[in-house]
Amino acid sequence: MKGIMQEALLLWQLNGRTQPAMLYNGQDDEALLRGHMITAGLAAPGDHLMVVRQENVWRISKPENAVPVSLEELRALDSKHCIRMADLNALCDQVMGLDNSAGLHSILLSDGDKTVVGRDIGRHNALDKAVGKAVQCGLQLENAVLCSSGRLSLEMFSKAAYAGIPILSTRKQIGSLCIEYAERMNIAVCRTGSEPACFSAQWRIL
Repeated sequence: MKGIMQEALLLWQLNGRTQPAMLYNGQDDEALLRGHMITAGLAAPGDHLMVVRQENVWRISKPENAVPVSLEELRALDSKHCIRMADLNALCDQVMGLDNSAGLHSILLSDGDKTVVGRDIGRHNALDKAVGKAVQCGLQLENAVLCSSGRLSLEMFSKAAYAGIPILSTRKQIGSLCIEYAERMNIAVCRTGSEPACFSAQWRIL
């Protein structure tokens, strides 16, 4: 129905343990869960995860030796990926051109060969979905550009850093802690549009 934001609860378990339900828009369940495992530091992009749905509950199995680390413990990215500002602007045009009348946030990921979009009522879920779709289709996260329809906060940066994404961009606000951590991690954080700016790894933007 127009003007009504669709909400649902995603029920899931990890290695047999019930996890807090996720509030989302009721779509792309598996991509959301696979992406969340990566962006929460619970699994690496290359880890083999068993993800199955039984009745109304998603069940994920992963090796117990996959131990999460804090953002401070993550190594700086060694990706050499760069992009032209004109191309980055074009990707941001795509994500900003998506219909948001249903109250959805959008995240676009592109490695120059493949492009995926995650959409959800929460920015964090939209990012998780995009990462999950990227893993499912073989998009190279270490050579990817992220474009967000919303602001880039430290929480959003943290998720992207766990996924190993080297370039983040938005037309909206960028948080000061996001920039501070980006400098440590060798990640470029950019604002596109009429007054473009690139922070931290500026050499990534040609």
